[in-house]
Amino acid sequence: MIDFNALQHGQIIQASTFAASGMSMQATNFQLPGAMPMIFDTTFINTADPDLQGPPWAGGNLPTNTILGNVVIIPENLIDANNDGIVDNPDDEGARPAGELTFNFAEPISSFGFDVVDIEGVVQELTTVDFLLDGSLVGTMSFNDLENPQSIFYDPTIAFGNNTINRISPVLASDFGAAGFNSVVINLGGSGAFDNVVTTPVPAPTSGALLALSGLVAMRRRR
Repeated sequence: MIDFNALQHGQIIQASTFAASGMSMQATNFQLPGAMPMIFDTTFINTADPDLQGPPWAGGNLPTNTILGNVVIIPENLIDANNDGIVDNPDDEGARPAGELTFNFAEPISSFGFDVVDIEGVVQELTTVDFLLDGSLVGTMSFNDLENPQSIFYDPTIAFGNNTINRISPVLASDFGAAGFNSVVINLGGSGAFDNVVTTPVPAPTSGALLALSGLVAMRRRR
């Protein structure tokens, strides 16, 4: 599991921040060119966004007294008035859509799970998660799927809304008939923050062989 608790409120996540864990991150804010993933400490009070503060939380499938600590956001501003390298008043982008948060992995993984804060019900249907292998799309999950009983991703415990905290069960490469993926892109429909990334590595074969295997599995499924 990868969390963000070793970093500071308002700290920008550089490409090398999690190099030791084999992960790198990128952020795209459709309203703010040059934005990068940023840390928000949920235990702080009187922040720019009370919806990201807790405990207590307003609901969700995790206990309302959960101490989450740091989460990662797509920032709405990069203001650092005292030039100390830390953004003064971090806040997540609330535009609809907000942008993209990308997790890249040095080696293929077979599952990806995470915690999510403050996914408002009005925008949940606009948030999707893309899973890619070497740039090729493996599959997509919509946040709306999580509340759809007809979907394989349905989770009846999830309750989205302002100031909620939910744990998303790991999505498996096998859910898409694939062997693995090495990039995950969260297309965020509005406000939201993420933490506790859980992955399962794929041993051999190499990513190139995985891509070929994924195509073979897809062909067999169609047949």
